[in-house]
Amino acid sequence: MLHPNLQEAVALYKALKAEADKGVVGLDAVKEKTFIAFMSEIPTTLSARKERRVNAGLVWYRGVPGVGKTYMALVLAKTTETQFARIQGRADLTPGDIVGVEIFNPKTGEWEKRPGPVVRANILLLDEGNRISPKSQSAFLEVNQDRTVTLGDYTFELPEFYFAVMTTNPVETGEGTFPLSAANADRFAFLIDVGYLSPDEERKLIDFDIKAVEILPLVKPQRIIELRSVIATGVALHPSLKKYIRRLVRATRPFSPDIHWYEHSPSPLVEEFVELGASPRATIAWGPTSRVRALLVREDDKVLPEDIQALAKNILSHRLNLKSRARKAGVTVEDVVNEIIERVPIP
Repeated sequence: MLHPNLQEAVALYKALKAEADKGVVGLDAVKEKTFIAFMSEIPTTLSARKERRVNAGLVWYRGVPGVGKTYMALVLAKTTETQFARIQGRADLTPGDIVGVEIFNPKTGEWEKRPGPVVRANILLLDEGNRISPKSQSAFLEVNQDRTVTLGDYTFELPEFYFAVMTTNPVETGEGTFPLSAANADRFAFLIDVGYLSPDEERKLIDFDIKAVEILPLVKPQRIIELRSVIATGVALHPSLKKYIRRLVRATRPFSPDIHWYEHSPSPLVEEFVELGASPRATIAWGPTSRVRALLVREDDKVLPEDIQALAKNILSHRLNLKSRARKAGVTVEDVVNEIIERVPIP
């Protein structure tokens, strides 16, 4: 029997998913992974206040246009009583458009700080993030790690409840688009591929009446924060499974003296085709998200190997950099992740 607080978390997940189902047809796997990240408590920064040292796992949606990436983020925001902000990616977006600016006031002779949209947002949508230039991408580094914004000599704290969703389109990669920096990509707990609907689901869109959709806010942010903590302490992750996560992450890294890595991966694909493996952030995110999956998906207070494996693609795909010859050989990141799962023994 689950602890009452854990039962409440399961009930909330079901209610949030049912509410999201009103507005988003299909995409069940996307909803599941999104809410797993949303309900996770992941260490992020060494803040002076202990409650700010953890945060939800941020989510990156990747998919072709029109499959519901942006709409899914909007629906998620409406299910909670939170402040929502959207930043539309474009090549001329400046860091000031994101975090804010300092403006000199000639009447007072002082510099005035005008915070950007991210400062007050609980849920932030970075739409078409691959259209944001590298200079402006750097504005998100502090935001998505420390949940702070620094303007001049003053640092603004973002709300304690903060969740970011980024969308990208893998089809458009030409002029006006920019690859996401490794430092930015690493700050997202999950990469979730959003594909086309099944035939039955797409048929439902013909009669879908968006005017009849009413998404209700179900929970206050503070309660979500409290339930994240309950899951983090109330769902058991056996020491042997912690070692399993560690071995999986280490197996993504090829032998490379240039970066002072002297271990060989059990995966031949890693050794031959991976340029750079997963960082410790993958390890940090995998444990908490596995706990949440065990509770929300299986309604269990103990993590099993299947919970860890089910998140492997989402945790690792955006953290592995393949060599250029991998494309010529027809080797994908998914191939590499699958072989790692096969090669690393289950405890």
